[in-house]
Amino acid sequence: MGAAAVVAVMLVSFLCCAAAQVQQQQQRRQLRFDGRRGEFRVLQVADMHFADGKTTPCEDVLPQQVAACSDLNTTAFIRRVILAEKPDLIVFTGDNIFGFDATDAAASMNAAFAPAVASNIPWAAVLGNHDQESTLSRQGVMKHIVGMKNTLSQVNPTGVHVIDGYGNYNLEVHGVQGSNLVNKSLLNLYFLDSGDYSTVPSIPGYGWIKPSQQVWFQHTSSKLKVHSHQEPCFPISLISLYLLLIRVEIGTKFTNFAENF
Repeated sequence: MGAAAVVAVMLVSFLCCAAAQVQQQQQRRQLRFDGRRGEFRVLQVADMHFADGKTTPCEDVLPQQVAACSDLNTTAFIRRVILAEKPDLIVFTGDNIFGFDATDAAASMNAAFAPAVASNIPWAAVLGNHDQESTLSRQGVMKHIVGMKNTLSQVNPTGVHVIDGYGNYNLEVHGVQGSNLVNKSLLNLYFLDSGDYSTVPSIPGYGWIKPSQQVWFQHTSSKLKVHSHQEPCFPISLISLYLLLIRVEIGTKFTNFAENF
C-alpha cells in the first residue's frame, strides 16, 4: 500500500471517528423529559452580579455580615439549590457578572458558572445589561460562555445572518427515551438577547427585543409547527429577567407550570 493510500485510509478513519463523536455529543446534549419524575425541571438563576470572588463583598447585608460575605456565598447557595432541586437544565438569565467590579471577565464567568459546570448538568445562558462592562465585548462574553464545558449556549442561531444581539437561540426538549414521543419536541425554550442600554437618544434606559429577533422567533415557531404536523410545542421565552424554577409535567396538557414573573 502506497503512502497516499495510507494517508487516505487514515483520513477516512479520522472523519468517521469525528462524525461518531459529533453524533454521540448531539445525543448526549439532547434535552428530554425525565421518565421517572414525569417532568422537565429548569433551575433559573438571574442577576448573580459575580465579580472577583472572595475579594468582592456582598451588598445590602447587615454590617456584622460584611466581613464574611462575598461572591463565594452566591456560589455556595447555587450549589445547594442544584443539589436540592436536581434540575434537568440550569439557565442563567443575565447580569451573570457585574462588569464594573470584575477585573477579568473570563475569570469571573468561569467562577460564576462553576457550580453548573461541576454538576455535569446541561446549562445555558443569556446576557444582561452588565455582562459586557468588564474586559470583554458583548460578543466576546457570549463566545466565552459557548466554549465552556456542559453548556448548550449559542452565540446566535445557525444559518441566521441578520439578527440583533448575541445569545439568541432555542433549545428543544424531547419526550422520554423509549416512548413514542422520543423524537418529538414537547417544549421549546427560546433564549433572547434583550440588549444592554437604549441606543435611541429619545428613549433612555435599558435595551429591548428588536424586530430581527421577533422575525427569527416567529420563523422558528412556524418551522417547529410544520415539523410536528400539529400545534407548536409549549414555548417559554427566557431573557434577562424571569423566574427561578420551572416544572412542566408530562400529560395531555401542560399543567403545573409554576412561574414567578
